[in-house]
Amino acid sequence: MSQIESPIESNNGIIEEQKLPTKIYSPNQVACGTLGGPVGLVYFLYANFQTLNQEEMKKKALLWGSIFIAVLVFCLPFIPEEIPSSAFTAVYIVLGKMTAENYQMKKEDIIASEDYEFHSNWRVFGLSILCLIGSIVVIFIPLFIMAMAGIIA
Repeated sequence: MSQIESPIESNNGIIEEQKLPTKIYSPNQVACGTLGGPVGLVYFLYANFQTLNQEEMKKKALLWGSIFIAVLVFCLPFIPEEIPSSAFTAVYIVLGKMTAENYQMKKEDIIASEDYEFHSNWRVFGLSILCLIGSIVVIFIPLFIMAMAGIIA
């Protein structure tokens, strides 16, 4: 994504173009976004790679995210019920934050940059809810189909 240009009038009355900062998610926002489940993890990482124009990493986020979700869907029926679901949430949070810090931008770098600024936390919250709905659909529809087909009990 490129920066948005906004016309402003200078002191001498000449209209100049001002570049507005591009919005990006901080590593903490990515971590919070993963409360939307595995779809949230993939979405927030993908969105940042797109913002940073990192096409190869964007493709890798989709590929590895899809593999992660597929493995999760097919392993869920075999995971003992004693293992709490919060363990999976912790994995999403750690993966999201570490990936954002190591392959995207650290919070301090975003603050110091004139080219980037944070998305609002309300946006992160709203998108997390939508991603959670997406995660429920992506996980439970295959599980339902496997149960109906008699593959799992």
